[in-house]
Amino acid sequence: MKKQSLKILALVMLFTFGIGISAYAFITGYHSFAELAAAEDPSSYTVKTNVVGSDTTILAIHGGGIERGTSEVVKALGGSGKYNTYSFEGLKEADNGSLFMKAINFDEPTAVSLVNQSDYTVSVIGAAGDDEVTYIGGQNKLLAELIRLQLTAKGYNVQTLSIPDRIAGVMNSNIVNKNKLFNDSYQLGGVQIAISKGLRDKLATDSGTLNDYSGTINQALSESWPTIVQLMEKINADKGQGFLNRFNPEKRNFDKKVDKVLEKGANNHQELIEDVKAVSEE
Repeated sequence: MKKQSLKILALVMLFTFGIGISAYAFITGYHSFAELAAAEDPSSYTVKTNVVGSDTTILAIHGGGIERGTSEVVKALGGSGKYNTYSFEGLKEADNGSLFMKAINFDEPTAVSLVNQSDYTVSVIGAAGDDEVTYIGGQNKLLAELIRLQLTAKGYNVQTLSIPDRIAGVMNSNIVNKNKLFNDSYQLGGVQIAISKGLRDKLATDSGTLNDYSGTINQALSESWPTIVQLMEKINADKGQGFLNRFNPEKRNFDKKVDKVLEKGANNHQELIEDVKAVSEE
């Protein structure tokens, strides 16, 4: 095959793969909230928050008409009264996609302040595709795995993402990873849940599915996650100073132990808890 043909084939495969997971990977959008606010009429969007003093914040940075279904999930989770919630929602009659800001550029002041004050963060965004798929990413790999296991147990199709996937949510600049330092030691980061259009459309119109989906995430956050946090604190017992953050050798040691937990391949959330306990006691 000629080199030119190979180049074309490679570009087609890259384009197809990228669109299959995330349409917004190819959307530039606004590069900051200041840029958006200067260009858009204030009536075209709104910011909704509900701060209940929780250590956990759930975000929909592409809510309303921008990525239909994402703010619905956040609102449903907020209905439990257990989490702070934030939604940036498009209110236009059409073309709400013009209000788009990538997660790595999202710096709306209210969201930034809320995330900075939170121990744990979960961001719900959209992905392309008519199939009903949930893509899990973010720097907090243990919480991501916990949510994956519990959604999978309820029959949802869940795929785990990491670099080089375009919506892996692992970059430091992603707003979901800008939460408080874990135990004043280092950044733990958050979880990014990217939901395909097919599933988002269903969540936006089927209250039964919405309640089941959000209720499953709520179970992970409220029932299993606190137990894992206690065990994580044992792993992190000899923590360094906060200002060392990601360069702290204890952070690297912690990450290795998290990877060791994940390598055990838990089949359900109970097994994941047991694996964290085993590693914490080594």
